[in-house]
Amino acid sequence: MDTKGVERREFQRLHLESPIAGTFGGVDVIVAEIGILGARLEHPAPLMPPRAELRFTFGGQPIEMRCEIARTGGAPPTCFSGLRFLAAVGASGDHLRAMLAQLVTLELERKHESSQTRLRIRAVDGDKTVRGLDAHFFSYRLEQGAWRKRPVFLPEQPPFGFTVARGEDAEEMQRLCEVYEASDDEGRRLIRLFAELSVSDVLQIPPRS
Repeated sequence: MDTKGVERREFQRLHLESPIAGTFGGVDVIVAEIGILGARLEHPAPLMPPRAELRFTFGGQPIEMRCEIARTGGAPPTCFSGLRFLAAVGASGDHLRAMLAQLVTLELERKHESSQTRLRIRAVDGDKTVRGLDAHFFSYRLEQGAWRKRPVFLPEQPPFGFTVARGEDAEEMQRLCEVYEASDDEGRRLIRLFAELSVSDVLQIPPRS
C-alpha cells in the first residue's frame, strides 16, 4: 500500500529495554512494551479474567490502568498478552505520559550521543498544553527537504514529520525537527511517540476513571 500522503492516527508503543514488573488482576506480570493505548505483557500462565487492572510503579509514581485483553498467545511458562487501556485510575494517565516522555527522551539521546547532533529535548510539559474546546494542533512536515508548520484540527501523524498540541515550546519543536532529520526509521518512530504524548494529553487519552 502506498502511504504517501496518508495520515496515521495509531499511537506508537515503546519497547522497554528494562521490562517493568507489575500485576494484572493480582497476577505477577512483566510489562515488555507500553504506549498510551495499551501494553504488551509477558507472564508464565494464561491471564484471567479478560478485564482487570494493570498496576506497576515507575520513578516512585504508581500507575494503575483499567484494561482488557485484546489478544493472547504462547504457552506456559512463556505466555504473552496485548492489553487495551480502558481508563486511567486517578492521575495514572499523567504518570504514564511522564514515564514515556522520560524513556523516549533517554532513548533519543542515546541514539544521538555519538553523533554531531547531541541534542537534548525536554519531556512534554502537560501544563503548557492547550485543553478543551481551544485545543488545536500543529503539524510539522518534512517536505522536499524543508519543514512546513501547519495548524490542523485533527491530530493525525504525517508520514514524514509529527503532530503536537498547540502550546508546545517553539524552540523545543525546532530541536525536535533537527533530531528527526538526524534519526533513522526507529528514531523517527520514537519521535512520533513523543509527539503523541502531547496529543493524548489534550484528547484525554486514556480517559480518567
